[in-house]
Amino acid sequence: MNHRNNTFLKTTGAAVVLAVSSAVLTACGGGANVAEPTPLATLESPAYRMQTVWKTDAGEGAGDYVSGFEPVVKGERLYVGNKDGYVMALDLATGRKIWRSRTGDRLISGPSLAGGRLLLGTRDGQVVALSAETGEREWTAALSSEIISAPAATDDTAVARTLDGRLVALDMADGKRRWSIERNVPTLTLRGTSSPVIVGDTVYAGLDNGNVLALDVATGEERWSQTIAFPSGRSELERIVDIDADPLVVNNELYAVSAGGQLASLATTSGRVRWRHELASEKALALDEGNIYAVDRDSVVWAVNRLTGNERWQQDGLEYRKLSGPALLAGDLVVGDYDGYVHWLSADDGRVIARGRPFKEPIRSQPLVVGDRVIVVGAYGEVAALRFTARDER
Repeated sequence: MNHRNNTFLKTTGAAVVLAVSSAVLTACGGGANVAEPTPLATLESPAYRMQTVWKTDAGEGAGDYVSGFEPVVKGERLYVGNKDGYVMALDLATGRKIWRSRTGDRLISGPSLAGGRLLLGTRDGQVVALSAETGEREWTAALSSEIISAPAATDDTAVARTLDGRLVALDMADGKRRWSIERNVPTLTLRGTSSPVIVGDTVYAGLDNGNVLALDVATGEERWSQTIAFPSGRSELERIVDIDADPLVVNNELYAVSAGGQLASLATTSGRVRWRHELASEKALALDEGNIYAVDRDSVVWAVNRLTGNERWQQDGLEYRKLSGPALLAGDLVVGDYDGYVHWLSADDGRVIARGRPFKEPIRSQPLVVGDRVIVVGAYGEVAALRFTARDER
């Protein structure tokens, strides 16, 4: 195992966190060598130029924490959360603040949005529900440990994943518990979890042991379980197989990727593995009609054929730049990096076709594409709405 990026580990028994920054983790002896971010090559004739439509300071962001903060849009509003306990609603068109709610909680994930409520997770094991209209607290549910990824939600049910291996379903009206299941967590895992995904009457969840579960959303009854990546190697570090990226479900296909080195396509009805491809990632996935796109643990961008699992291309020109997960914009890809740059890549071959820098903060969360705009959130609270235009446009 030779992973070279920010790695945060937890031991579940003693709740000890180890951070190894920008290092090569070697299997024999645990030594570390610094891997420098790849310098950016000059774009001689970029196809597009980036315009910052608006930019605003929305709080403290995630800071240096590994978090599950993600922006979410509903109608003309953009919602963001911060580790300082504030949640904000912004006007999508202008970035103007509509309301700011001071929760007083140590927020670490969210918001997700359903049924007119925003759901956020806290470092103290709570799910906090706020009114999306006003920001007022509607209920709080206490769970067993940190909720480091955003809860999944429908109009009547929320499902939260805790750091200690539990999946808990809550009533969206009042936060009362409907069901809870627990799965064993390996001794050593990465500090991070994937969010559950609810599609129809099924909730899908990727686990730290490399498994994907499909559960009945009403009862928690298991429908199937499938292993994506199997532990291998002699040390606990080598045997890490966490699924920290959210499963991606489209029609009857589910895509999941493990930090242990496997990207897989499963049938949603049975969990049957359609194909596997060797690729280690903790970042969100994206897909179009032909390909699934991933950023691996060295910040190499991959395109993999959705039907066969065969590699289409790799882009290693942004290696070690701690890229965000990719998002699709006008048929191509956008990713953020550790230095506040946003890169636009051709979906045909991975070529970098445009670049911009809205601010000088790391962009860790997957960019959010809304129409022709890209919403990016910085690690320290900057939020920007971007638009890429052809260079000959005025």
